[in-house]
Amino acid sequence: MKTTNIDYWKKVLLDPTSAYKQLFAEEKKYLTTHIAKGSYVLDVGCGDGTNIQTILPITQNIVGIDNDPEATEDAQTKLSSISSVKIILADAFSLPFPNETFDIVIHMMTLVNLGENKIKALQEMARVLKNDGKIIMSVYSDDAFPARLEMYTQIDVPIEKTDGARVIFDKSVGANESE
Repeated sequence: MKTTNIDYWKKVLLDPTSAYKQLFAEEKKYLTTHIAKGSYVLDVGCGDGTNIQTILPITQNIVGIDNDPEATEDAQTKLSSISSVKIILADAFSLPFPNETFDIVIHMMTLVNLGENKIKALQEMARVLKNDGKIIMSVYSDDAFPARLEMYTQIDVPIEKTDGARVIFDKSVGANESE
């Protein structure tokens, strides 16, 4: 059985290094203090729905998308009791929503995997965002490179090469770039 990007991400969530624990805590704090009650939120790259669970006390008007069928299935299972939360199999480059739909778009730790397509994804997020809306995202800083390598080593993800702060994984992983 092939181990894919979502499988490695599950390993990260199960046993994060101290740097990742801090990252997750800071993301959670930021999301809960920067999303207004009742906002209509799109989570791009929602994975298993962890960030959606974080913001449920603030709003249940949430759509999560991910391009991995296993991730969307996990999120759908985890969030099935909340009928207002929708999880959709889709990608960040062609969002299946009309212009100016969402108050907030969150994109947590996913932009780093989009390689040369980052701009296209950001343009799509901006397109579906209301004029007075905001995009909330997290990305790695160049200073985080050693902590990232520590995590990648811990979860035994196959690294093909590194180039500065850019990590190229074996193509079998799926999304095989992190920058």
